[in-house]
Amino acid sequence: MNKLRRQEDANQISEAGMFYPTGYIVSGFADRAAARKAEQSLHAQGFGDDDVQYVSAADMHKAASRNLEHPSLFASTGSSMPTRQKQLELARDGHDFVLVRAPEAGDEERALRALASAPPRYAVKYRRLIIENILPDIPSIAEPVRNSRVA
Repeated sequence: MNKLRRQEDANQISEAGMFYPTGYIVSGFADRAAARKAEQSLHAQGFGDDDVQYVSAADMHKAASRNLEHPSLFASTGSSMPTRQKQLELARDGHDFVLVRAPEAGDEERALRALASAPPRYAVKYRRLIIENILPDIPSIAEPVRNSRVA
């Protein structure tokens, strides 16, 4: 059983069936190559196999569709459902995903640095009571151009 399915099963009780991997960053990439590059960068930053999972567009589409078929009232009142709908939309467009377990601030900082190597088009962090867009927090891999003239 893959980690995505285990997380989904665990959520049946805690989030009324809606995908909600607390402590995880879910990032979406334009293609498989970019997602795999991010996955490798996460491993290079010290994240283990149990902390990182690549999810193909097809697998995310299947999981998100199943998740959204019959949402509970609880799930439909918060940000879980719209977030999952966005993931479904991105999966339909061919985006592949990488999930990384980053529960602590230090873990999150390392993950953000790693994700900069193959900048995602989508990135959210599932916190205890909020899903946060963290895309603006991912540092650019390009250094800003500085004026080289000396006055």
